Amino acid sequence: MNEGNDTIAPYDQIAAYFNQVPMWPLVLLAAATVVAGIYELYYRKRRNEAAEEFRSAILHTLSGLYPEPVNWPRSIDTYLCARLPVMQDIIDDFKPNIRQEDIPAYNRDWDNYYQFCRTEVTDEKCTAAERDGQVPDPKKTFHTLVSKLLRYGK
Repeated sequence: MNEGNDTIAPYDQIAAYFNQVPMWPLVLLAAATVVAGIYELYYRKRRNEAAEEFRSAILHTLSGLYPEPVNWPRSIDTYLCARLPVMQDIIDDFKPNIRQEDIPAYNRDWDNYYQFCRTEVTDEKCTAAERDGQVPDPKKTFHTLVSKLLRYGK
C-alpha cells in the first residue's frame, strides 16, 4: 500500500537537484547572459549614434538640395560631382553598420546615386523638366536617390 509519504513534491525534487549539481555551470551561464546583454545594449547605442551621424553628414553635405531643393545651384553636375568624394567617405564609414543582407541593396543605391551625379543630372535637363512636364525631373530623381540612401540610417 502506498501511504502517500513516499512521493516527493516537485519543488522538493528540484531543490534536491540543485543541492547535488555543481553551481559553476549556472554561474557561468548567468555571467555569459549578462555580458551578452551588455554587449547588445552597447551595440544598439553605437548603431544609433552611427545612424544619426550618417544622416547628419548627408544632410549637411546636401544642404539646400535635400529634402527640398531650395538652393539648387547652377552647374548642378559640377556641384554634385565635387561632393562625391565626401559622400563616398560617408557611405564607406557607415557600411560596417549595415546588416549583411542589406549590403547589396546599399551598394546598389549608392551606385545609382553616383551614376546620377556623374552622368544624368545637368542644368539643361532640369530646365527642360521645368518647361515640359513629360521629361523626368532630375530634382525628383535626386530626392528619391537620397531618400533611398538615408533609409539605411534609420
